[in-house]
Amino acid sequence: MPDCGAGQTSIKAVLLVEDEEDHAEIIRRVFEEDGLNLPFHHVWCIDEALRWLETNKAAATPLVISNYNLPDGSVLDLARGASTPEEIGFPLIILTAAGSEKLTFRTLRSGPLDYVVKSSENLRLLPRMASHVIREWNLITERKYAESELKNFINDLNDASSRLEDVLDGISHDLDESISSIRYFSKIFKEKYAEKLGSPALEDLKKVSDSAEKADELLDRLFEYVVPIYFDSSMIDIYSNQLNMLENEGKVRASRKEPETV
Repeated sequence: MPDCGAGQTSIKAVLLVEDEEDHAEIIRRVFEEDGLNLPFHHVWCIDEALRWLETNKAAATPLVISNYNLPDGSVLDLARGASTPEEIGFPLIILTAAGSEKLTFRTLRSGPLDYVVKSSENLRLLPRMASHVIREWNLITERKYAESELKNFINDLNDASSRLEDVLDGISHDLDESISSIRYFSKIFKEKYAEKLGSPALEDLKKVSDSAEKADELLDRLFEYVVPIYFDSSMIDIYSNQLNMLENEGKVRASRKEPETV
């Protein structure tokens, strides 16, 4: 059975990409005061952020909080053309100037999870937004893990079905040959030695022929009625439907995603 509940990916750090020193200091301080207990890292530009992500990719999945415009590019360069949060590889909150909300909301369609309009008051509410985004990210990663587990389980069921069919084909072939041989030699034996055999021997020979016919009927019934008990292919359909439901749920969540305002 697939384990669809063990794939949660915890966020291990907060990475702030901010070139304005005053804002960076406010954000660092509010995270220290909030008690999220996540290591806090600050870089000044996209290039430094990409280097940090590459260096730490094996050790930590961070929550990235990034200014929209930076000295060496924009947050789009950080997203690297991804179309979904999971393609980006980390949850992302955009910091934007007042009046840029529409542009930022369009950017959200390329993967980031939320944005906040910069102000001293809003920046102090970032830890609350961070908790919300982390919950959203965990839901995304749990769903993707469940999809992966279901795909693997469906593949295993299909492989088991193929192997079972191969084994049964071999058994059927061998039994057919054995039954045909019994029929053939019973017929030949009767034709050649009927005059020399007494009635008891002929009756025994007929029993052999009848048993071969009975075995043939039982073989047909075995494959028609008994085999489905050992392997029910409807299980593949059940888990395939569950997989489709998960994938559709992810698409619906993405299409309905609205940025949280603070």
